[in-house]
Amino acid sequence: MDITVRKSSKYRIYPTKSQITNMENQFSMCRHLYNWSLAERKESYDYDRSSISYNQQQNQLPLLKKERPWYKGVYSQVLQDVLKRLDKGYKAFFRRVKTGDNPGFPKFKKHGQWNSLTYPQYSKSPGSNIQVPKVGTVKLVYHRAIPDNAKIKTLTITKDGGKWFACFSFELLLEIEPKQNVLPSIGIDLGLKDFLYTSDGASVPVPKYLRAKEKQLKRLQRRLSKAAKRSKKYYKILLAIQKCHYRIRCRRSDFLHKTANNLLATSDAVFHEDLNIKNMIRKPEPKQNEDGTYIQNGASAKAGLNKSIADAGWGQFLSILTYKAVETGKILLAVPPHYTSQICSACGNMVKKSLSVRTHR
Repeated sequence: MDITVRKSSKYRIYPTKSQITNMENQFSMCRHLYNWSLAERKESYDYDRSSISYNQQQNQLPLLKKERPWYKGVYSQVLQDVLKRLDKGYKAFFRRVKTGDNPGFPKFKKHGQWNSLTYPQYSKSPGSNIQVPKVGTVKLVYHRAIPDNAKIKTLTITKDGGKWFACFSFELLLEIEPKQNVLPSIGIDLGLKDFLYTSDGASVPVPKYLRAKEKQLKRLQRRLSKAAKRSKKYYKILLAIQKCHYRIRCRRSDFLHKTANNLLATSDAVFHEDLNIKNMIRKPEPKQNEDGTYIQNGASAKAGLNKSIADAGWGQFLSILTYKAVETGKILLAVPPHYTSQICSACGNMVKKSLSVRTHR
């Protein structure tokens, strides 16, 4: 069976000081274009309730470059991608309005909140260095080879935790052969005491990477709040906070990938609960008395639970497990979670129990 998958490979790059200055200036111009285009859409709607499309703003780019010559220092397709991001945010806003979710209108980007450049039609294969338009030749650590039959689609340059990366997105045709020796199927239950509990009795403890760094992050946040805004000390502490979060993400990602690999190496079919994680970490609604005063709704306790769920990375793990199962020809099925803890696995009878009861006999 042949399937086409979309994958990406991320590499560390080492730009020179002049190239770093150049790319950071491009970040600033992309942020300016995003904010200017967002303001234009808002003003148009406030004036006569008319909307501006992506094509209209894209067609204005040549005129905008004449009015603001510094935009010529940014590759044209990068500027088009900035407008596409804004248009994507607008479409997502209206989609959430229709479904009744929290709309989340697009916000203006503050200083330092833009840290990527996307080249939508980049097709050159990487090596010991890459050619980046409007930047030049940048040194790259090519530690993972992209398959020869892969079709490179985009290149994204990002800055994360003070480090620079190049991410290549590509399409790949996979030939999946049927299994000769079929491995047994397995069911998994995600939790916070045990990250993973399998149907055969094995378990994987939760590493709690964010919890382990909370004291360090609180200390850095206190120092940041006392530092003068936009000062040299302020940006130095801010960089330390970004590096701390970067290490947490790297460790969590490494744990999730290894756990998914070990799980798929021992079974050909994996079953998990179809969890709605977005609703699970939603804040509780405020409660009011008859006189209008607010009463306790358990928000503080729920905040701690939400932090633990986010720290565990359930959503990221299921996403990793999904694409790895497709690549390896394994089966991954989501089971409706209704009454899964109430129905006896032996006789099928429903025995209602509270969350404090962890074992059914």
